[in-house]
Amino acid sequence: MILIADSGSTKTDWVLIDNEKVIASYTTQGLNPFFKKSSEISEIIKPVFTDQKINESVEKIFFYGAGCSSEQMKEVIFNGIKPIFSTSEINIETDLLAAARALFKNDQGIAVILGTGASTCLYNGTEIIQNIKSLGYVFGDEGGGDHLGKLFITDFLNNNLSDDIKEKFENTFHLSKDDILRKVYREPLPNSFLASFCEFISNNSEHKQIDSIIKKSFNQLFKNHICKYPEYKKYKIRVLGSTGFYFEKQLKEIAAEFKLKIDLILKNPIKELVDYHLKFDLKSSS
Repeated sequence: MILIADSGSTKTDWVLIDNEKVIASYTTQGLNPFFKKSSEISEIIKPVFTDQKINESVEKIFFYGAGCSSEQMKEVIFNGIKPIFSTSEINIETDLLAAARALFKNDQGIAVILGTGASTCLYNGTEIIQNIKSLGYVFGDEGGGDHLGKLFITDFLNNNLSDDIKEKFENTFHLSKDDILRKVYREPLPNSFLASFCEFISNNSEHKQIDSIIKKSFNQLFKNHICKYPEYKKYKIRVLGSTGFYFEKQLKEIAAEFKLKIDLILKNPIKELVDYHLKFDLKSSS
């Protein structure tokens, strides 16, 4: 048996595979090691994986997670999983590699994650060979939900929104400017707060001013990230994540302005990630 996990900060999808078939699926809280200790991770997954016989039958675990870019953070995840799966081989990789494998399988191309934040990489069909670092919600995350939210909220704070959108926003959220500043500068997870406005932005995306904000964010994504990969025009570009999924129209329009084409956008990677391991990883190891 093998167990595959795709983890973000909000939730983790788990899929159990036996004899090249999916036999069970589970969902737990997100297990980002920046926000969870090893002991907390164990407590979260223990009630889900209660059958010790099955746990001992899991030969390999492939855990892909947000926040798993350093060995120190990978160790947090490893120490959280190991008490539950004491006999399993545990492989911990980044959510960016999960995106690349889900989007391209054993092909090559530029993989883009557009969720709350944003990440990109150049993938050769096996591994990530280049990653232009995202600078987070303060200095980067272009194309991500937090960046879209930041551009929109900045226009609101500077009284640059048209009267109709401003009124609709105020009637929806009932947030004063002081409320917004407090949540961004003094409360936890300001990136998630900024990204929380994406539903409103999506619902009003046909408005000329909102459409312009969305395209500005995606323009910066291409300019600051995608177009900086060597020979970027020769690669396929594929996108994973809810922000890319819900703003597909504007994303593809901006890609066309750069004379590029996005041929695949996925909202969630787990199905294609399972497919990758069934078709390529398990076949090659058998």
